[in-house]
Amino acid sequence: MLKNNQSYSFSREAWKYYIRLFRDQYSKLLASSLGSSFQALLIVPVILLIKFAFDKIIPEKDIRLLILAGTAIFLLRSASSLLSVWLRNIHLKIINKSVFLLRKDLLSKLYGFSRNFYTSNDIKILHTQLVIDTERLSGMSNVIVSRLVPSLIISIALVILLFLLNWKLMLIILAMVPLLYVSNFLIGKIIKKRVFTFQRAFEMFSKGVFFMLKYLDLAIIQSTQEKEMEQQSEILDDLQKKTNKMAIIYTVNSQIQEILTGLIAIVIIVVGGVAVISGKMTLGDFLSFYIAAGYLNRFVNSVNTSVPEIIAGNESLNTLFALADNRDFVPYKGTKQIDFKGFISLKEVSFSYSEKPLLKNLNFELLPSQIYALTGANSAGKTTIINLILGFYRPIEGRLFADGIPYDVIDLCDLRKNFGVVMQQPSLFSGTIRENIFYGNEKATEEDLLRAVHFSLADEFIGRLPEGFETLIGEDGMMLSGGERQRIAIARAIIRKPRLLILDEPTNHLDESTVEQLMKNLEKLEEKPAVLLVSHDERVVRFAHQVFKLENGILSIH
Repeated sequence: MLKNNQSYSFSREAWKYYIRLFRDQYSKLLASSLGSSFQALLIVPVILLIKFAFDKIIPEKDIRLLILAGTAIFLLRSASSLLSVWLRNIHLKIINKSVFLLRKDLLSKLYGFSRNFYTSNDIKILHTQLVIDTERLSGMSNVIVSRLVPSLIISIALVILLFLLNWKLMLIILAMVPLLYVSNFLIGKIIKKRVFTFQRAFEMFSKGVFFMLKYLDLAIIQSTQEKEMEQQSEILDDLQKKTNKMAIIYTVNSQIQEILTGLIAIVIIVVGGVAVISGKMTLGDFLSFYIAAGYLNRFVNSVNTSVPEIIAGNESLNTLFALADNRDFVPYKGTKQIDFKGFISLKEVSFSYSEKPLLKNLNFELLPSQIYALTGANSAGKTTIINLILGFYRPIEGRLFADGIPYDVIDLCDLRKNFGVVMQQPSLFSGTIRENIFYGNEKATEEDLLRAVHFSLADEFIGRLPEGFETLIGEDGMMLSGGERQRIAIARAIIRKPRLLILDEPTNHLDESTVEQLMKNLEKLEEKPAVLLVSHDERVVRFAHQVFKLENGILSIH
């Protein structure tokens, strides 16, 4: 994963990754390149018609032929404009498809990364990179496909034409090209540095806004609004300074290019004018050369102004490639799908987040229709055991089995479809009660829904709501009480008729009578799942057929 203080230059592997995004569109790229080449060829007859008009038609005072020449120039320019619109349409489709593939690839990889990846990286910055950096890469793609490549093709055609019109004057112009190259090289290094620092500052700004929105109530309750605003003001001030520096260097670069190309134009006027005066060059030759050089200047400027945007896009590409190329994947790669019956076993399992072991040689089994309780002090490793069962982590020693089959060969994604899980902090999203319960359970029926809310006791409060199942609950279910959120999460776990039901502190916000009724309901589930209760609550533990206690990394039966 890209760290904030890490700087990149050109990465061949990153650009290979970028080019692969266009692999299904090479034919369209070829068509657009041919179109750009044809557009360049349309400039040639325009230039030659101008030369012919001044050298032949005007001296001979042939008004009819002059009108025809003017009409031909207009038609050629119109054809070029229409071709430009057609090419732009092709370019947009190519770019949008490639950016779609990029975003799809990155989003799919998010589900493939290990839990350790997310615990060791800042999710807010990751969010910014996925949204903002992909948009910057989209901008760079637009510059390359729509501006840079066509400009280069047309510039090459114009250089050839200028050599044919007057090779001596063209050599004088080429002698000044190194000035453009040196200025681009020197300014480009500064632009790259400014772009990198700006992008990191923008990530910090995005992170700060994300934090303020998510923890708005906390800041108000804790009366830290003033402190938060001070911190965000510092971040905004830093972003403003870096934005100004980047904008200034962009402007400086643009003006330097204007000065140098203006100098070239003056050389053409002076040298070409002298040649006309001395009779070495006709007025038509001079005007056609000057107009062709003007076209060349326009497209060379287009190439030059593409450089800063490509530098910015290159930084974003490196950031995104570091994410796409991350090797911290999920710990299991099995593909075997099983008809899971509900048997889970841990054998000689040890686990550690650091040098100090957290779990030591655990051995236990979960059997269908049995209720188990897992107790222990805070930070003893109870949630880690859940994460091991879910396949989020891999033990450093020992193995896990589902129905006697090793996790290593099982398709864990398919296996989890048989799990119902309610974590200590239930994950609810902004939407309706119905949408939250059906999430991941789209095949469930209305009858399944009513059954799930009955067993979870959620029907008690849903029935009192004016909108019932269509009630909007807000982000994180903030419009519901803690107990109501808990019961919605339990209903979501029950509706899938799991073979293994895991409840992490399921009764935190429930009163005694509700707890007792909920536990009795779990015993009545027709599918008779294995139930693992992680709880300190004696009201819950007493319903367990077997109680495990985790202490100092060792599991004992009580």
